[in-house]
Amino acid sequence: MEHHSDTPSGRVLRGGKIIFNDRRSVVDCLVRNLSDHEATLTVKSTMGLPKTFDLLISGDKESRPCDVSWQTENRMAVSFWPEQIGSSRVPQHDPSPPASSVRPTLVRGSLVALRASLDEVDFGVVIVDADLHATFVNRAFRRLWRLPEDATDCRPAFVDLMHNATRNGELSPESADHVNDTVARVQSGDSTPVELRLADGEVLRFQCFALPCGGRMLSYTRVTDMVRRSDELQVLRNAIDNVEEGIVLIDEALVVQFVNKKARDYWGLTPELCQSKPTVVDYINHVRTAGLYGVPNDALDDYVIKRVTMIKVGDQRPFDIPVKGGRTIRAKCTGFAGGGRMLTYTDVTDLVDRAEQQELLATTDVLTGLCNRRQFMRLAEAEWDRFQRYRNHFSILYFDIDSFKAINDRLGHEVGDQAIVRIAEVCKREKRTSDIVARIGGDEFVVLLPETDSAAALMAAERLRKAVHSVPLDVDGISIDLTVSIGVAHAELGLADMKELMKLADERLYQAKKNGKNCIAAGVDPATAMVQAESAPRASSN
Repeated sequence: MEHHSDTPSGRVLRGGKIIFNDRRSVVDCLVRNLSDHEATLTVKSTMGLPKTFDLLISGDKESRPCDVSWQTENRMAVSFWPEQIGSSRVPQHDPSPPASSVRPTLVRGSLVALRASLDEVDFGVVIVDADLHATFVNRAFRRLWRLPEDATDCRPAFVDLMHNATRNGELSPESADHVNDTVARVQSGDSTPVELRLADGEVLRFQCFALPCGGRMLSYTRVTDMVRRSDELQVLRNAIDNVEEGIVLIDEALVVQFVNKKARDYWGLTPELCQSKPTVVDYINHVRTAGLYGVPNDALDDYVIKRVTMIKVGDQRPFDIPVKGGRTIRAKCTGFAGGGRMLTYTDVTDLVDRAEQQELLATTDVLTGLCNRRQFMRLAEAEWDRFQRYRNHFSILYFDIDSFKAINDRLGHEVGDQAIVRIAEVCKREKRTSDIVARIGGDEFVVLLPETDSAAALMAAERLRKAVHSVPLDVDGISIDLTVSIGVAHAELGLADMKELMKLADERLYQAKKNGKNCIAAGVDPATAMVQAESAPRASSN
């Protein structure tokens, strides 16, 4: 059947097969716009297809050698070799001479043009026949291997060409086996690109392309800059993989592109998962599913949303992540100009522990474990502010150990310390959850009672006094009765500040001492105070 590009039949869709690699490889295609000289083919993918192959069109008995004119991802245009244009295929109205008279001239002209073109390209090209003898060697190949022009004029065997190149010292020692490897690849028609290093440090990419006639076209392309950039990138990746910080690189689409070894160890990520390029959401959810966050289950959803949001907006504030096992990982997000992100992770468990220890030392009395004076005043000032704003009741108990100097002088400071610790234990046992107990110096203590009026404060003071007196201190078989004197003060609008309230309670403590110790002073008649204490509603001890 004849097909002409200017007839409807030239636009008929037909099936076809692309045949190459000595007819061992076949790829199905659809043939469009078929004419005597060319056609357009549609395939699943043009990747891996040679530039020259045989095309067998459905309904034809013989295949047609053809060259690729252009191609996209799944389409290509091909031109048929002149030999396929037979006289029987020329339309009757065609005034041109028979194909048999124009074919030799056309073929010779095409070959001359092809050779001239290949001689001008900047990469090495060798065309060998089915016996692996060189039928064409371009100038770039001769310059590359320092071969004289006459060395390629007598159809030398390709293996001899390469041995001559090796003798010229162009190959690096690690590439000494290139000749045997290359000959084997050419014989098999293996088109896999291979990198080859020259003695001067240059890098070539060798590739073999099978031709329909059984020959091969071989190319040598300089890729030194590309390989060097790849080597530099690999060195950088290796370096990042061995730093002490975890590093995660994320692109502008919020897809994870690289995770170093430390980050993989922190979050239990497998190399396979990292190579799959997960999204940020998938990455964070993996950590959650693995149960690595040291966050209560009821707060986990909000925590994950917060982490994803911080990464999406590029929040650069350091963020401490609690991890199962008691560790703390400090994360920081750094934004790139192109929209990407870099996450860094540092194990700061020791720093956090030391900071918490320092905070504890700064706010806690070492001997008793109670608040120290500084911490108590900070908390008391906050309670005073609430009193000023909302008029909430609160009171304080200011007390010390009766005859404490005598205990120290008679039994020693170690026993004195034991007495202080005993009083602290009683205070912890008797106090409410909301109460604040502090040792503010020597044997002096203070208790802050939020939401407590004067009557309830008197009752709390009496309960504390009795609790201390009921449990003597036993030292080496000697029983020591401990008692305390307590001054009670209630927050009132007439007082200027918290310091004045503390001074008032201290004055009442001094009054209790004058009244005979082991008693309470609250600024009223002692008998009345005791009646008030007995009749006041009992304060909660929870």
